[in-house]
Amino acid sequence: MEPEHFPVIELPSPPRRNAIFFNARGLRPGWRLLIFLSMLATAYFGFTAVIRLLQKAVQSTGSRPTPTQPAGYFLPVAQMTGEIILFLIVLLFTCIMSRIEHCKMRAYGLPLEKSALRRFITGYVFWGFLPLTVLLVVMRALHVFYFGRVALHGNQILSWAILWGFVFLTVGLFEEFFFRGYALYTLAEGIGFWPATVILAILFALAHAPNGGETRLGLIGVALFALFACAAIWRTGNLWLPIGAHAGWDWGQSYFYGVNDSGAQLPGHLLNPHIAGPVWLSGGTVGPEGSALTLLLLVLMAIAVLMVYPPKKPALAVTDETGMSPVSSAT
Repeated sequence: MEPEHFPVIELPSPPRRNAIFFNARGLRPGWRLLIFLSMLATAYFGFTAVIRLLQKAVQSTGSRPTPTQPAGYFLPVAQMTGEIILFLIVLLFTCIMSRIEHCKMRAYGLPLEKSALRRFITGYVFWGFLPLTVLLVVMRALHVFYFGRVALHGNQILSWAILWGFVFLTVGLFEEFFFRGYALYTLAEGIGFWPATVILAILFALAHAPNGGETRLGLIGVALFALFACAAIWRTGNLWLPIGAHAGWDWGQSYFYGVNDSGAQLPGHLLNPHIAGPVWLSGGTVGPEGSALTLLLLVLMAIAVLMVYPPKKPALAVTDETGMSPVSSAT
């Protein structure tokens, strides 16, 4: 018997994707980042609107701090609350994007692994607090900075230390995850890690520009810290060391040494320091972040972190359009 002949059925070809919006991996990084930022912008404006309404409500009641609740405690508690809310918002939208992209959350810089606490403590002590201490010792040797006397006594020392410790932990978590979490990962996929680093460092500095006491040197220092943080991410593969460095530096400035930060001295500082000499060297009213010495220190820190942590095998399967992996392995 002759084999039965069946008619050839031509299946329709799958629809072609628009190259403006899609690449081989799916939606292009630029559009994904735009979606992410649009969600954040919507949440931000909604959050600020609620805050303004609450402020008006408090002002209308005419309430004032009581003697048992010193006014100084309201600032750190309010700041910590705001930073936690902002961090959770960024975390939520990052989670949403991870579902859209079918990607694990750990890829965006906050893996919950055994080395996380060690990286954080290492960053806090050796890349945050100690470099600041060395900086201030050098400034003291140059007679442009003086540590002053202890301003707190008794239980205040511990209570303020713990309170500011939690505050700057939340600051480090939010700012690092916002600027160097999903945003860095996605932008690096599109244009490469180091171009993305430079762009986000500039945006990081511009975000600090509205601070009342900032100067040009201070903003350059902010950008250089961002470059140091990205160098640490490139070598360690995640955000835990930069978060620790960020928190340790801020805690050392605002609480332990009591220096100005962006032109303001915060309540509950341990020491009462003072400055002298030229502003470009002492930092002036900005604090040590406005000193040229800080710029040199941050450049040295970025070089040092690249030398201390050797290159590792890329951890991410995702590559940018140049064929380079956005970040390195954390193992």
